[in-house]
Order: sequence, then structure tokens, then C-alpha cells
Amino acid sequence: MKNIKVIISGLDNAGKTSILTALDKKFDFQKDIIELKPTIRIEYHKTVFLGNTCYFWDMGGQKKYREIYKKKEDLYFSETDLLIYVIDIQDKERFEESLNYLNSILAFFIKNNMDVPIIISFHKYDPELKGYPELNENIIELREYIIEKYPSFQILHQQTSIYDIISIIQLISYGLSIFDNKFFELSLLLEKYLIEFNCSSLIIFDKNGIIITEYYKDEINPNLYVQLIELIKEHLFLLKRIQEEDYKEDYNFTSMENNMLSYLHRLEFKKEIFFVSVQIKEELKDMLLERFSDFLVELTNIIESLLS
Repeated sequence: MKNIKVIISGLDNAGKTSILTALDKKFDFQKDIIELKPTIRIEYHKTVFLGNTCYFWDMGGQKKYREIYKKKEDLYFSETDLLIYVIDIQDKERFEESLNYLNSILAFFIKNNMDVPIIISFHKYDPELKGYPELNENIIELREYIIEKYPSFQILHQQTSIYDIISIIQLISYGLSIFDNKFFELSLLLEKYLIEFNCSSLIIFDKNGIIITEYYKDEINPNLYVQLIELIKEHLFLLKRIQEEDYKEDYNFTSMENNMLSYLHRLEFKKEIFFVSVQIKEELKDMLLERFSDFLVELTNIIESLLS
């Protein structure tokens, strides 16, 4: 078990605290976000991910606080394990200011020979705006600029919105998964069984609703993808009930449209609880059940190595 320091940084009003609030709440969080006040210097959030304690440093983005961080860089940015940098993709007028702030943080990492993985969150990429050409062009330009300017860093880019809870969970999940090469092995396992089950999606959650890994069918059509996202949200809601109400139920198949089924399976290992989410065609249900135990054996072996 180790402690992981995650810096959540960006300009004021970029949406950093909203991201963490959405991650904490998962549902019914919009009211909390509307009532959020600007972060005063730093707020701290903690979660456990595969036995590791993750501390999120939510750093206020107002200019006066950025100046404090700059003066005391060693205090704030040393021993950083992961940087999540949030850019408000709707605020084009502040792109240059945001990139300058990112540059000052990475300059500290370079000066101190810190090989810190980075996730750039293009935030406020709300569902109703995804079809806007200008917005997508801005994302492409920002991504290309960052990649070209910082070739020595391992950088992942992610579009996020508080109105798309899956995008928030994926943002955190992808960031935390870089700390163990076993995640690549886990991804290969899901790819293998996605083909064997001929299912549309195969996803592993932990008890906090954080996605450990996920795999989707390449040719999944947009309408089915929307259905899958809604079912994943339902599974996350069920996890929330489990935590808050000690809710216990034998998970089973749930009917979807177009002869699709959703299945949620609970897996307990070394006092840790995980959930396997599967979306599959109704006619393939029996075949899934026949082979599911083999998948669980292989999955357990990899999870054991991740927890050891």
C-alpha cells in the first residue's frame, strides 16, 4: 500500500472542484456544484484505489493563489505522482493564460527531474456542445500544442463534463491506472473475453464506482452506446446504494432495448469488493454464464497481483 499525491490544477472557474464533487457524489450532485464557492488555496480529497490511498490536492486557481504556489513550489508540487490539469474548453479567451500556468508547473517538474504523468482535462465539453466544430477544433489545436511543446512527458487528453459522469470517472480511472503495468494485462484480459463473450462492453468497477478498466466493442453503434452509458449509470447508482444503505441483492440480468441484457456481478477478494458489468445480446446469455467462471478465475489472479 502506498500514498499517491494527485494535483488537480488549472485556472479559477475551470471546474476542478466540480469534477471532484461529481466523483464523490456520482448522482444528485448538480445542486452541490451550483452552490460551490471558489476554492481557498487548497482543499483535500481522499479515496482508496486498489489498496492505495490517493490524496487529491484541489488547488484554487485564482491569480493570488497561483502566485503563492509559484513562490513555494517545493511545498506544493514536490512529490507529485500525477497532475490532472483542467482547461475550460468554453473559455477561449483564457486559453493562453491557462497554457502559461501549465508551463510554470511543468517547468518545476523539468527543473527537478520529475517524470510526472499528466492528464489534460478539456472540461465543460457538455453533451449538447459536442457537435460544435469550433469547440472540437479548439481541442485539437490545444492537444497538438501541448504534445509538441512537452514531448518528454507522458500526457493523456480527456474531454469531460459534469453532465457526463462517465467522463469524470474515466478521467480519474485512467490517471490512477498508470501506476501499475498490470493494468495492461488487465486490459488484454477484457479484450480477450469481450471477443469470447461477444458482448458489447465489459467493465470492472471498484466499490467506490471508480472504473478499474473497461473495454467496448469496436463497431458499437451510437444508439447502443447511449444505452450502455445509461446502464453504467444505473450500476453506479446501485453501488452508491450498497455503500449508503448496506443494500444487498443477488445481481441479475436487466433487459435493455434491442434484445440486449445488462449484467452486474459482485466479486469480493481480500476484503476488497469489485463489480463486473457486462452488456450482451439476450441470445448469448447462456454462453456467457457457461464461460463466466473462467473469466473470474483469470480476473481474480490479476487483481491479486494488483493488490499484493
